[in-house]
Amino acid sequence: MSKSKILVVDDEQMNVELLEGILSKEYDVVTAMSGTEALIKVEKTFPDLILLDIMMPNMNGYAVCKNLKSSPRTMSIPVVMVTALKEKEDRIKAIEAGADDFLSKPVDLYELNARVRSLLRVKQYHDSLMEEREKLLIFSSVLNSMDDCVIITNMSGDIKFANPAFEKKYGYSQDELTGMHISAIKHPDSNLMLDKDSLIQDTKHEWKGNLASVNRHGIKLNMTIKCSPVIKDNRHINLVFVLREQA
Repeated sequence: MSKSKILVVDDEQMNVELLEGILSKEYDVVTAMSGTEALIKVEKTFPDLILLDIMMPNMNGYAVCKNLKSSPRTMSIPVVMVTALKEKEDRIKAIEAGADDFLSKPVDLYELNARVRSLLRVKQYHDSLMEEREKLLIFSSVLNSMDDCVIITNMSGDIKFANPAFEKKYGYSQDELTGMHISAIKHPDSNLMLDKDSLIQDTKHEWKGNLASVNRHGIKLNMTIKCSPVIKDNRHINLVFVLREQA
């Protein structure tokens, strides 16, 4: 597993070397000696966390932090202001700039490690959520563009989602489908059952067959149907049904 990357920003060489020496045992450390250099390093290395000195010439820490937090690309990177300033107004100004936490100079070793670990956990959790969200968006896009009818149910067969192709062919809206049991689409002539017990036909919960189906308007549809489970943490949590009209 790759190490988390931390950007240390301070115009004092001694302070940079001190923080780098402490953190480099556990993390990949990138350094910058000015606010302008810090923004360049962020774009090049995209760190997981930034330790940012406030009092720097030309572009101070407030300006750097505000710049980072105003960009969608960098706003999720935790920024810890490292400062010798003690006044309440200075802390408020840092919060208004978007700082996530503070460390006072001289930096306490144990406090530094605790703050860094805590914020990195938050960042990792955020990244995981964003990754899952991206996967869901891709999954949703694929489902919405499919010609096949797709239904997602719970393990008992209660419908949680149907794609546009299903809504069009069967004539139900998403609101009408929510909570409806999948057996509602089975035609009385069908030899294939869709009751609660028949949904689980083997240990893998995967099966396929031919279904005499019926839409909302009473029109009989001869469909092939395939059922596959959605598995999370080694548990079956949903069932996905793919239906295709037979030629």
